[in-house]
Formats: sequence, structure tokens, C-alpha cells
Amino acid sequence: NLNYLGRHGVLKLKELTVAYYDDVAVAKLADQSERERLFHSMCQKGAEIEGEVDILLTNSWPHGVVPSTADPKLVGVAGCYRTQNLAVLLRPRYHISASAGQFYARPPYSNPDLGAGSHATRFIGLGKVGNDAGVKYLHALGLKPASTMAREAFLSKPSNVTPFPYDNGEKKKMREAGLAASQGHQRKRELEDAGGQDWSRWGGGHLDKRRRSQFDKGSVVIDSRKSVFVRNLPYRATEEDIIKFFAPCSGTIVDIRRGKDQRGNVKGYAQIQFESQEQMEMSCSLNENELMGRKIYIDQAASKQQRTQQQREQHPIADCWFCLSNPNADLHLVASVGKESYCALDKGPITPYHMLVVPIDHASSTMELQDTTFAEMKAYVGSLCRCFSSQGLELVMFERYLKLKGREGGNHCHYNVVGIPKEAAEQLASDFKSGSSNFLKLKDDFLGKSDFRGGLRELVGDGEYLLLVLPSGETLAKPIMRGERMPFNFMRDTVARCMGCPERGDWKMCRKASKEQEEQSVAKFKATFVDYDLM
Repeated sequence: NLNYLGRHGVLKLKELTVAYYDDVAVAKLADQSERERLFHSMCQKGAEIEGEVDILLTNSWPHGVVPSTADPKLVGVAGCYRTQNLAVLLRPRYHISASAGQFYARPPYSNPDLGAGSHATRFIGLGKVGNDAGVKYLHALGLKPASTMAREAFLSKPSNVTPFPYDNGEKKKMREAGLAASQGHQRKRELEDAGGQDWSRWGGGHLDKRRRSQFDKGSVVIDSRKSVFVRNLPYRATEEDIIKFFAPCSGTIVDIRRGKDQRGNVKGYAQIQFESQEQMEMSCSLNENELMGRKIYIDQAASKQQRTQQQREQHPIADCWFCLSNPNADLHLVASVGKESYCALDKGPITPYHMLVVPIDHASSTMELQDTTFAEMKAYVGSLCRCFSSQGLELVMFERYLKLKGREGGNHCHYNVVGIPKEAAEQLASDFKSGSSNFLKLKDDFLGKSDFRGGLRELVGDGEYLLLVLPSGETLAKPIMRGERMPFNFMRDTVARCMGCPERGDWKMCRKASKEQEEQSVAKFKATFVDYDLM
């Protein structure tokens, strides 16, 4: 059976939340004020949605959804700003359009994190029904409603996720075009929460979106293992109200990350972090208790490491420098290939013994490596240590984990393993162990028998970090806090300075003049490494 949904609206279809907007029919209306009214109405309906939108149906493709690198036939499809605005506002799991007459399953893109995690949207363009060209016009989906999904499953992203395709300029147009409706609904809900009283007129600040947090955000290491995701919070609930709500579980809250919309208004959800994982688990006992007359829903927040384990079907990223399937990868620099990782000469080596140890699968950091991959990479580092020692050199290793949000797939984990003279090694150890570097010593060493990653996770949580292994085996790490600016080449610059050649901190200054010279350097290293190679 076919049902005509109408020009715009939101409906529940077997627990799926489906939003729809017939932009083509609306655009044909002669009365501009009526067109504006219908779009404003759709924005308001979107703002009133409780929970997540599973599917958004529009006629026109959203403007900007097709990357410039896609098939020219797809790039040439005229996009619509109104449907783009709705995609930004509603953040659907699936956005389906059909008026362009082309089939296009876009790689999923990541929505901006408004305070409680970021999920992916998949856009699907369908051909016209019964077309003679054989363009696909039916597409089957096996969807589980977002309302029934665990939070970690909802936030889980495939490894081929791409950046958000709509730039800030488009978001500004969206706000000008339709988000007044969203703010109107926000205000209505706020007043309902406040018992109908507009407290803001009295300066009481119950609804003041600019109020400062009592938590020092810059000193909190975000750790989803110790966090819960809380839904259906009253808009007027303050941090003090939330702390009192959780008081019966006797836990100490160290951070409250409240979701906000594009205008800075708080939303009805938050991530709340406790001092320990045990306290987090105890807080879940308050699930479905009431705060200010609202039933509060509490789930354990998704651990990035857990999400990675659920996404083990990793695949290479097309333009990643370290994915061996990339046609532009410098394969001639590879000196050894293992089962799950490889060893290569750095493109701009600080010394002739500056090697990279890299997982073959695209993983962002040490924390996301499979156990077998990490074990093999650690074995590579150990074999390099023995090789360097045979040449009278000391080993220093460092990892720099930055999320690189603008790059598809983000960071590809890699260890810089450098053989340096003893004097430089002593200077490096002195600099980092002085206390002024803000690096902290981990209980377990990287090359030790135990898996040091538990201690690393405890220190850095889900965040960015720098990791350093000294010649003695001591392992230091520094979490990069929210808002902290860390020079991209900090570790490399420091190693080069301790060697007395600070100019080699810039890898471009260390590149060989030709591919032939690089191949000669690799061949020379392989001859030295042959007795220590894992393979």
C-alpha cells in the first residue's frame, strides 16, 4: 500500500522517526509568504522531535552533499538550500532524496558534536521509478530505531566516515532561514519547565544559556568509561540540580558536558563524568528516576575503544599517507612488512635510523589497536632497539595522537622510532624527566611484559596525547587538554634539538633529493636490520 504523507511533517513508523518535506511542491506555490510559512512550520516540527530522526525524506538533494571529487554527473546535480538546512537541523541517520534521477550512496558523514557525541548520516539519492536507463530506484534498509539502540551503537561510526559537508556559511543561511522556529520551541519548553514563569525577566538566570560551568573544563581528561549519557533533562536544570540528582549514588561528578544547539541553548541531554568507573556504574541505578517532574534516562556512555572493537571491519582510507593501498603511498620506503604492521624509513628522517612502525589497518591511536597488532608493533620496536644498539645508538620512540578531524579517517597511528647517540639520549631524558615538560611517567613501560595501555588510558582518557619511550625503557605521556595548543612537531623538534641539529625538526629539510637516494637509504638500513627483522 502507498500512503501520501503530505507536504511536510514527522511521523512514527514502527518506532522509526521519519521526517519529510516536499520541497518541490512547496516551491511551486505562488505565494512566497506561504512557502516561508511551510518551511518555518517544518523547522518547528523538527525542533519538537523527541529523540533522534531515523529518516529524512526530501525531493531535492541538499546543496553541498556531493564532494567535488565525485563523478561529474553527480557533482552537476543542483542542490537545494532548504533541504540542506533541514539536514543540518534534524541530523538524520539516513537522508533520502529522489528528484535528481541519479542513484548515489554517499559515504557517511559525521555530524558536529553538540555536546553529547557525534553520529553519522548516510545520504542516498534514488533514480526515478521505472526509468529506462536502469538507474536504481529501490533501496532496502534494515533499520533498528534509534530509540531502541544502545548509545554506543548509535554513536558508532564506520571507518570510512567523512567530514561534515556543509560549511559555516551554509549553517548561517540555515539559521537565518528557519531556526527561529527551533528557538521558539526551545523557549516554550523552557517556560513549561519553569512552570510558565519567565524567570529571565527578573534576572534570576534559571534559563541563562551563558551561565558558566563550575567545572574546570581545561583540566578534565574526558573518559567515556567513567561517563553516563543522560536524556530528557529539564532545560532549566542547572549543574547544581544535576549534582543533587546523582547524590544518592555517592559518586563525585568531575564534569558535566551539556548538549547545546547552534544558538548556544542547552538541550535535554548531557554526558556526566564521575571520578571512577565504579561510581559511573552506581549512577545507572538512578535510571528512570524523576528530576523536576521529568523521568531521566541514564545509559553508560560509549567507550571509543569499545566502539572500535565493534567496528573491526576496518578498511584503508583512500588518501591516507600510511595506508599501503593508497596509490600515492611511498612503498619504496617500506623496509619490512609483518602480518599486521610494517616498518618504513621516515620520509624526512632526523637520522639515518629514523623508522616508522605502522599498523596495516587504519587505526587512530595505540588505544584503538587490536591486541595482536599492538603486540607485533611492540615486537618491531624491540627488534629496532637491538638493531640500533648494535650500531652504538640509543632508541627513543614517540607517538603523537591528534584527531585530525578535517581528514577522512582521521589520524593513522604510527610510532616514530629513532636511533640517536648516547649524549643526545641523556639530554632528552634529562629534559623530559625534569618536571617542566608536564609529561608523566606511566607505571608500566611500553616494552615491558604487561600491556601498558591500561595506565595510558587512565591518564589520557579518550583525548589526544603525546607518548614518549626513553632509552631506559621508561614510558612518559602527556594528555593534550581541551583548548590546549600543542605544536604539531613538538616531539620531533625536541629530539632534533637534543641532537644539536634543531633545523632537522622540519621534516622537509631532511628529505632526500630523489627517490633513488631514498631507495639507497632503505637498502642500507635493510642490510643492517636483516639479523633483527621479525619476518
